[in-house]
Amino acid sequence: MSGEEGRYVAALVNRARDRINLGSRWPLGPTLRAYRLHGFEHWLIRERDAFLQTAKAALAAALAWELSAELLRVRDPVLASVAALVVVQVTLYQSVRRAIQYSAGIVAGMVGALAIGRYLGVNMLTMSLIVVFGLVLGRTLQLGTQVTQVAVTGLLVLAFGSSYGLIRVLDSVIGATIGVLVNIVVAPPAFARTAAKELADLADDLAALCGSVAKRLRGDWDHDQARSWLSRSRELAASARAARKIAEQAEESLKYHPRRSTHLDDVHRVDEAAIALDHVATQLNSLMRGLSDLTAEFAGIPSAHRSLPPELAQLLDDSAKALNAFGRLQLPDKASPRVYEELSRLIKSSKPHAREAAQAMHPDDDAPTMLWSIHGALLDDSRRMLRELDPDDGPHREGIPAELRAYSAHPSRQPV
Repeated sequence: MSGEEGRYVAALVNRARDRINLGSRWPLGPTLRAYRLHGFEHWLIRERDAFLQTAKAALAAALAWELSAELLRVRDPVLASVAALVVVQVTLYQSVRRAIQYSAGIVAGMVGALAIGRYLGVNMLTMSLIVVFGLVLGRTLQLGTQVTQVAVTGLLVLAFGSSYGLIRVLDSVIGATIGVLVNIVVAPPAFARTAAKELADLADDLAALCGSVAKRLRGDWDHDQARSWLSRSRELAASARAARKIAEQAEESLKYHPRRSTHLDDVHRVDEAAIALDHVATQLNSLMRGLSDLTAEFAGIPSAHRSLPPELAQLLDDSAKALNAFGRLQLPDKASPRVYEELSRLIKSSKPHAREAAQAMHPDDDAPTMLWSIHGALLDDSRRMLRELDPDDGPHREGIPAELRAYSAHPSRQPV
């Protein structure tokens, strides 16, 4: 194998390894990574809400089936179970809204189908008309994700008759009602916990990129590698921007919630944590842009000036560990005080690392002017990421659970 072919194969292997480490394309990646990083017990805490919501959906579907079978004497009341599954959402507000939309869509579809079928019969033309009528009416009524229910119900009523339409309406109303009641009575969901889990996964994604880049910076890397890092950082920046909307969803989750007041602090914390990770993602994207510019042809920086000292890789390692800890703290467990201490010590120890990196990255007097700019940006972005995650003096301390912030203020932690 020639040297050029060898470098090509090595590049492919490195990219494959990076994708595995980052888990960016593999659906099970975040789950397995959380298990590997934080252990089985914390993984269960992260996934608790998902397990609970699944169990509630199964319970609602079973109850809807049984109740509909008893009341309506329907042999296979599958539509009741379907309605219950559709309605059991992650927030009570969404459950009520989805139940109304689902039921309204079915009623509208049945009425429209009966009117069209009575005067025009059942043929290709009426099938087309009911689809057009259903989609237009669904959008007019603002049925959200249930827009197609009008058309679907209309087609089924035309095909099987008005008696089917009535059973479908009653079945669906029973199922939707059961779905709402189960979601209210059985552990009413508070979206703040679900949001915290998403933020924890985002923090781990950001940490994986930081760690991967730090490892490769200590060895051989090129412009193509830097471009792939930049592409991944853009994906994470988009995810982080989406996370900023989590606060709105968390606030929405408290509508109709029987314990609204007890979850307000959690909603505020999720908002602060989302802002912190959004800022980190922006800074990491800027850092990846700097690495790409360093090796780009347009920059005109000679090869001799493109290498970076291990001190910068150390700062990225610090950021990766800090992100893992920050993400884990979003879902507190019995190990959280220890994790808080580790994060606090890590931020403090990173400050001399930043000074060492600044000294090591000071360009020579004959270095291109652009190199000064790129090195300065790389250092600033690295320091700012760690600053955002500082649990003691950072700008987003309220992104840490209140009980841990109280722990950090305990006299035993104060300097003597």
